[in-house]
Parts: sequence; structure tokens; C-alpha cells
Amino acid sequence: MKRIMSILLVVAFAFTMVGCACTQDAKKCTELCQAALDKAQQVEQSCANYAKQAEAAAMKAEAAARRAEAAAQKCEDIFMKKMKK
Repeated sequence: MKRIMSILLVVAFAFTMVGCACTQDAKKCTELCQAALDKAQQVEQSCANYAKQAEAAAMKAEAAARRAEAAAQKCEDIFMKKMKK
């Protein structure tokens, strides 16, 4: 009887140790997943900021291109007037 009780006690102790180890691993895994999610959110925010900056730069470039085109058209008009005279 003592032998059976000691075996049961060892088996119960082993299952308890496995359960505790799994709980600690699960907690560690949860922390790692949260850290990865936080990092992903930071990267997403950074990408959104860069996209906004790129859009603003594109708008400035388009405005500059329109001004350059208008200036070129004005120069061409002046040149044509001089050529007619």
C-alpha cells in the first residue's frame, strides 16, 4: 500500500511540475506576443508617418512642376511674339 501511495504521490508531483512549467511558458509566450504586437504597431505608425511625408513631398513636387510648366509656357508665348515682329 505504501508503495502504491508513493507512486501516486510521485505521479501527482510530476503532473504538478509539468503544469507549472506549462503555465510559466504560456505566460512567457504571452509576454513575447505582446512585445511583438507593440513593435508591429510602432512600425505601422512609422510607415503611416512616412507615407504622409511622401504624399506631402509629392504634392509639393506637383505644384513645382505646374509652376515650371506655366513659366515655360510664358517664355514660349514671349518668344513667339518676338518672332512675329
